[in-house]
Amino acid sequence: MRDHLLKEATKHGTPDFPVQYYYVDTGHPRYEMILHWHEEFEIVRVLEGELLLYIDNERHDMHAGDVAFVGCGCLHRAEPNNAIYECVVFDLHMLCRHATGRVTSYLLPLFDHRARLSLLRAQEQSDLHCAVASFFGVLASVLPYFELKAYAAAAEIMYLLYAERRIRLPARGIHVGHKRESIARLIDWIEQNYAEHLTLSGLAAIVGINEKYLCRFFAEYTGSTPIEYVNRLRIERACYRLAEGELNITEVAFEVGFNDNGYFTKIFKRYKSMTPREYRTLLLEQASSQGE
Repeated sequence: MRDHLLKEATKHGTPDFPVQYYYVDTGHPRYEMILHWHEEFEIVRVLEGELLLYIDNERHDMHAGDVAFVGCGCLHRAEPNNAIYECVVFDLHMLCRHATGRVTSYLLPLFDHRARLSLLRAQEQSDLHCAVASFFGVLASVLPYFELKAYAAAAEIMYLLYAERRIRLPARGIHVGHKRESIARLIDWIEQNYAEHLTLSGLAAIVGINEKYLCRFFAEYTGSTPIEYVNRLRIERACYRLAEGELNITEVAFEVGFNDNGYFTKIFKRYKSMTPREYRTLLLEQASSQGE
C-alpha cells in the first residue's frame, strides 16, 4: 500500500542517469515545497535565508550552509523564509544497479522510508560537507563527463553517512501509523483530482473520518487546512503552466480548478505575493537576463 501513496509524478533525471539538480528561489513554482514523497533519495542545502523543513512530521530549522538528507519514501515539505536553496534528487539504484552483495546491503536500509538521517549543520567540521558541495557543484555546472564525477560524489556521500554515524535505523516491527497512511492516501487522491470541485465533506469521506478530525490531523502534517492545501497545489500547477507559456491566464485558471479568474488572481497573489501576470512577466525577465 505504501508504494503508491502520494508518489510524486515528476521524473528526476533520465533513465540512464536518474539524477536531477534543482536551484530554488522565489521564482520557482515549488518555492514553498508542499507535502509529497518519492522513491528517490534527496539532499537539500540552504544557500541563503532560512528553511523550515519537515520530514515525516519532524521539524528541522535550517539556515545558510545547513544540509538535510531525505530518505527514500519519506513524507516531506518545506517553508522558506527569504531562502534560496538547492536540491538533488537521485535514484540510489544507480549505485547498485548491476550488483548484489555488500554495496547493495549497505544501501538497502536507505530505501526504507523509516530510516532517519541527521542534519548536517554549517558549523560542523565534516568531510560530508565537502562531498555534498562537490556533488552539487558537478551537477550545477554540467561539464563534459560530469556523470562520472557525480557518481563518485554520490557514492562518497553514502560512505560518509555511515562513517559519520548519521543514519538512524528503527527497531524491527515498527509500522507506519494510521494517521500517516490516511494523510498520504488523501493527498494522493487530491493530486489526481485537484482541478475538480472539492469540498471538505467530500475529502473527509475519502478517508472515512469526520470533517473536524480531518482538519486537525491534516494541519498536523501539512501546516494547512485541506482546502488551503488544494489551493496551494492549484497555484503550484498554475505556476508551471504559466512558465510554459502555452495558455493565457484565464485558460490556466480554468485548467487548475478555478472557475473565476478574479478569484484565481486573488489566491495566486496570496501565495506568491504577485499576480499571475506579474509572475509571468518576472519569468520572461529572468529568461531574458540569462540569455544575455
